[in-house]
Amino acid sequence: MVMKNLLKEIYKINYMDVRSMKVDEKTTSPQDITGNLSESGRVIVTLVMDSDEVKVFNWFVKIMPKQHKNSELMNKFNIFENEISFYKEVAPDLLNFLGENGAEGVQFDIPKLLFAENGEDGAVIILEDVSEQGFTQDRDAQGRRYLSEDKARLAMDAVAKIHAASKLFNLHKEEKLEEKHLTLQHNAMWEDREFLDRLSAMKDTYCEVLRRSPLVSPQDSGDLLERFERSFDAEGTLEGLCAERVAPKHTGAVYLQHGDFHFNNLLFKEEGGVMKVMIVDWQLVYTGRSTGDVSYLLLSSIHPDLRQTSEQQLKQAYFDSFNSYLKEFESCVSEHQSQSAALETEVEVAVEDMESDYEGSAPLSLFLSCGNVMVSEVDRQATPDVPEEEWEEASICFAYSLLKEAASRALI
Repeated sequence: MVMKNLLKEIYKINYMDVRSMKVDEKTTSPQDITGNLSESGRVIVTLVMDSDEVKVFNWFVKIMPKQHKNSELMNKFNIFENEISFYKEVAPDLLNFLGENGAEGVQFDIPKLLFAENGEDGAVIILEDVSEQGFTQDRDAQGRRYLSEDKARLAMDAVAKIHAASKLFNLHKEEKLEEKHLTLQHNAMWEDREFLDRLSAMKDTYCEVLRRSPLVSPQDSGDLLERFERSFDAEGTLEGLCAERVAPKHTGAVYLQHGDFHFNNLLFKEEGGVMKVMIVDWQLVYTGRSTGDVSYLLLSSIHPDLRQTSEQQLKQAYFDSFNSYLKEFESCVSEHQSQSAALETEVEVAVEDMESDYEGSAPLSLFLSCGNVMVSEVDRQATPDVPEEEWEEASICFAYSLLKEAASRALI
């Protein structure tokens, strides 16, 4: 009965025309992306129609069961409702706004939503399985998922397109995006005491990793550890950083943010010599400080050596992409609405403002990047040939490099 309804809802298929149906859960590999806030799996639906035609559908299914390790968090902050709203309402609103104003054919690099439902008994989201299109996550020889410079640029360009669309939407619409879609007002989570306690626990884990650092100078690491603890131990520090994330006092711009924009939520494929990206997992989407996504990506998801040599160029690549999309979209909107072309130049955000925003978002992005020192069981399974000692060394080196860089930039 469930499948009968889904086939009709998604594909307009009358089950009376189906001779046989087979539903299989696709075997996953350690390389596959997995969610921490849901149960997920890949499903293959094979239909043999009365006409002898065979139809095959590939789904990525996320469910919110009643009992889950993160049930309290999911229910408290409506994690599933947030993601469903993004796919069903927010992204379509942005694309419709662009299309209706002359920017036709724009597509976002996100999976296609097939079905979603959120009720008292739980929630389900069915997306197209983009792994069947060739999208995967890549790891380096040590099992880490650092992005190359080209992939980081591609990911930032993809999210800049969505950022720019949301900024223009709010510029031209009386009812702002976050007013129309209340799920984007994420203030509750970032002000919640229990959530802030979880962040503090993450900090403690990070510090514990650094304490086990025989691979680096004890004096150096001890000083860094003290500076890190002092920087985030002050009363109200975390609260202030989280509040600034969603309601910055001084900012160049506030617009839609992914909220968890790092390597684990990015899939890539090469097609005809061209690299493509898919941004997944929009459960923490919100409206807030403009460069929150970019600072988190660059601090969490590229190798420290690459960041040291290329961070400024990567930031500039995002600034250029963002303003390029703004001007491109605004040009279409202005022409369609017969507005003055002068607005095309006014809509651009000054690089100085974006630089200031980036520095303002960096402390919390640094803090959230602490989670990268925690090696998951999935990471270990994906690299069975990597000894435990190498994982330990990689975690410590990442922690040390990140803190050393943070100290040099006066983030701690």
